[in-house]
Amino acid sequence: MTATPAAAPPRARRYRAGRIALSLALIVAAAAFTAVWAIPNVAGAAFVQVRAVVTATAASTGPSVTIGRAAAVQAGAISVGVEIDNRYPLAVVVGTGPIAYQAAAYRRDTSGLLTRVWQAGAGDPALEEGSDSPAGGGTGSGAAVVPPGMSRHALTSGATAFKLTDAAGAPLPAGVYYLRVWAYGIGSPVVAVALDNGVDPLGPPVDVPQPTA
Repeated sequence: MTATPAAAPPRARRYRAGRIALSLALIVAAAAFTAVWAIPNVAGAAFVQVRAVVTATAASTGPSVTIGRAAAVQAGAISVGVEIDNRYPLAVVVGTGPIAYQAAAYRRDTSGLLTRVWQAGAGDPALEEGSDSPAGGGTGSGAAVVPPGMSRHALTSGATAFKLTDAAGAPLPAGVYYLRVWAYGIGSPVVAVALDNGVDPLGPPVDVPQPTA
């Protein structure tokens, strides 16, 4: 006849239940720490997407401007904005330098290399000073807190818009110009801007370099 195992004493059962509860509490605490602090602070940039908002300013004079696949308009300048989409449900921290938002336009030269024809930059007034906290606007690098959801920031407008002229003030020649924006060092997809129905036989580049200043 097989003997029936003796039931564990109540104290032992309570001890095992306490250990299980403690383990579960530690797992929950670790998951909460990861979701609330570790991911937003360590991998915040992975959740942030940046898009260029490019708008032609209609004018009675100027080239025919085609932005992406939009209809062509006669314009004398282009206004540029930055759209930031933080897809994490909480605010995230990303690294940033003294210039929070940047934009640049490039055109291929006769040898096919990309040459920068225009650039602009703007700071984020919401950023605070300090190298180890939300920072910006100073000479060093820091961090920026990006709230959840989507936000837009004007990078150029009015007098600071892209005038479609070169450094000497002469109208830019017909062709395709490639515009890109950056927010906190995170780049947007490249936007093609064709002037006077210009074409680029080499096709659009995947990337264009970020200005250093």
